[in-house]
Amino acid sequence: MNSEYNTKPKNRGGLAFVSVIIMMVICVAAAVGLFAAFSNNTPDDERDIESVRSEIDEKYSQKIDDLNKTVADLQNQINNMSSSIDSSQTQSTSLYTSIAPIGETAIEEISEVVKPSIVTIVVSVPSARYQSGFFYYTVGGVTSSGSGIILDTDGYIVTNYHVVSYYDSYDNVTIDVTLSDGREYPAQFIGGDKNNDLAVIKVDNAENLVPAKFGVSSDLKVGAVVLAIGNPLGIEFAGSVTLGIVSALDRTIDKENTADSMIQTDAAINPGNSGGALVNTKGEVVGITTLKISDTEVEGLGFAVPIDYAAPIISNLVEYGYVKDRPATGIAGSTVSASISRYYGVPQGVIVTDVEENSGADLAGIQVNDIITELDGQKVESMTDIQNVNSSHKVGDIITVKVYRNGEYYTTNLKLMEDRGR
Repeated sequence: MNSEYNTKPKNRGGLAFVSVIIMMVICVAAAVGLFAAFSNNTPDDERDIESVRSEIDEKYSQKIDDLNKTVADLQNQINNMSSSIDSSQTQSTSLYTSIAPIGETAIEEISEVVKPSIVTIVVSVPSARYQSGFFYYTVGGVTSSGSGIILDTDGYIVTNYHVVSYYDSYDNVTIDVTLSDGREYPAQFIGGDKNNDLAVIKVDNAENLVPAKFGVSSDLKVGAVVLAIGNPLGIEFAGSVTLGIVSALDRTIDKENTADSMIQTDAAINPGNSGGALVNTKGEVVGITTLKISDTEVEGLGFAVPIDYAAPIISNLVEYGYVKDRPATGIAGSTVSASISRYYGVPQGVIVTDVEENSGADLAGIQVNDIITELDGQKVESMTDIQNVNSSHKVGDIITVKVYRNGEYYTTNLKLMEDRGR
């Protein structure tokens, strides 16, 4: 049933109006009948008739006036109710329009504009068989896939580092790119920034590429409508579009190799969406989709690197293959939280999970499983604290590091070296 009919009040004013009219007709009929009954009588009878008529007029005139007033009041109520209904419908339509920033047509148009700028990336590692004594083992033979965004007509494409990270781990790795129209091209690795999970690859001799239009992520507001466009689960679902809002801004994720500031969205982001586009309602890329929180108890927690944050990194990757002049300690680590600290009886800080060969940390004697508690005199509780100290220095600066190892504290000097991001 159409809801329009359910919301209108019953027209009780109309029924009352009809009842009043019937009563008036009865009164008039009674008067006419009496007049007819005495119309053929003598002059004395006529005087009686006139007397009766006067009596009728005196008796019913006030009632007729009251009935007329009642009819007028009912008509005014009917008119007011109609005006109220019209106003309510207009107001609800206006309200809906104000909270619906984009419509179905706009979403379709945005999708059609942005999709040609999104590519599918497939990274393949060939299998190789090795012998160790009497044993044979095979490595490689794996593939990974993700999404990418076309930067320019020269063929440069930005994606997540983890999408193409096999390139740094294996030999003879191939990278293939499939455009939205189905054309396929081999790609070369240009550069990567593992710390912020960004990388740039390039295809050559590709004609009619459609670069994405990039926006300003700092203009985003919480609650703004955004679209995530990418290739969840690979080429089979290439060009998938999901709709959501900006759930939060400037999020810091306690996870290795993520940007310091992230956009949180409830637009569905799935494996394969990595490296795809987070788009505003103008069809502009405002973020690079990176990860989601996967847990049976949560839903709708996806994250993207803000384009304002990513832009200078991308420029450096295109020009140098790494982020130039960025100081780094040369370690990767994980947070030792307060609860872990209490449980294991160790200090809070950052436990070292990897040390880059010939880095400042390596030359300073930092080892895996060391817990860094202070850096340059600043208390350390997360990788963000280490990155903040690094960003306040330049390449070549020497800082002090306090570490906890096997129940004892050590202090050493560390020379910050240029971070090549891989």
